[in-house]
Amino acid sequence: MTTGRATATLKPLVPITILDSRNNARTIEFVLDSGFNGQLLLADRYIDRLGLSIEDWIDGRPATGAFVKIPYTEAVVVWQGVRRQAQILQLDSEPLLGMEFLWNHRITIDAVPNGPVTITPIGG
Repeated sequence: MTTGRATATLKPLVPITILDSRNNARTIEFVLDSGFNGQLLLADRYIDRLGLSIEDWIDGRPATGAFVKIPYTEAVVVWQGVRRQAQILQLDSEPLLGMEFLWNHRITIDAVPNGPVTITPIGG
């Protein structure tokens, strides 16, 4: 199980540990975004701090609705005690945790300031 919290403005935040280019663990709080169907999204300043390099570009359609080329990289994340590879899109946004990353998990949010956010694997 992974736990986070709802902010005063009711954004659900979840910490995720990412290994940087030197294999150091860095924890970043991500906003759980059920409208984002990717895995993870970080602004370029986070990508730079982690020492990650852009690997390629994909076609995507951010909230603006227009199709654009979006740079991405991959990194190892530690999720519920297990290392796994994750695709990280690079866009100017707050860190976002998407639904593809959360596949086969149950999400519970107490939508009150500082309410708990829990993410539990459900198998599959």
